[in-house]
Amino acid sequence: MIPEFPHLTWIGSRHDVYNIQYRCLLDSAAVSVEDVIFERNPMLIRTLQRISIWSGRNRLTAALVAACLFAIATSPQSASAQSAQISGAGLSKVGKDTRKLTANARATTGASSATGELQFIHNSPAGFSRFRGTVSCLSTNGGVVQISGTVDKGETAAGAPLDGKSFAFTIQAATSPQSFSLPNFGDAGSLGACSGGRGETVPVTEMGFRTQ
Repeated sequence: MIPEFPHLTWIGSRHDVYNIQYRCLLDSAAVSVEDVIFERNPMLIRTLQRISIWSGRNRLTAALVAACLFAIATSPQSASAQSAQISGAGLSKVGKDTRKLTANARATTGASSATGELQFIHNSPAGFSRFRGTVSCLSTNGGVVQISGTVDKGETAAGAPLDGKSFAFTIQAATSPQSFSLPNFGDAGSLGACSGGRGETVPVTEMGFRTQ
């Protein structure tokens, strides 16, 4: 017995036409399948609206065609629309120095801009330095993350303000253990986008970063 399919509507012609109709509602949202497909690919929905499967013996084929096309239309966007991300924190305890870098940022692949936040603290015998900033560039390549932006608020161990300065870090997220560079600072706009941190690095001894 051939099952009933809610997306196949009987037209009633002598040719046993089953016209694929995309008027049903998604169970999980009050939008039509047609709306979902049109949002992703307006050309595809125009093509689907012209599709008709002739002959009753091909009802199952019609259902499979509809299901396949819908799956293609609602599949995740292409790699060019995917994003690079980093999240988490790395805590480094080496000798009398404790450093913590927290990063949560995202950038569309191929784009030069990013959004997110970053925090850095350094507790050492010389004093306590810290800052928080806004990320403007993020790049990932083989587990190497370069991240840069502008300091919103912060100061050095000597009490010098860092507000408005440019910052940049390099994070080795694919190594074991992970590591991150010491920060590179410069006047506003003086550091290149995603230029990376200083050559000195410290190992992550606790916690860790996640990338995508």
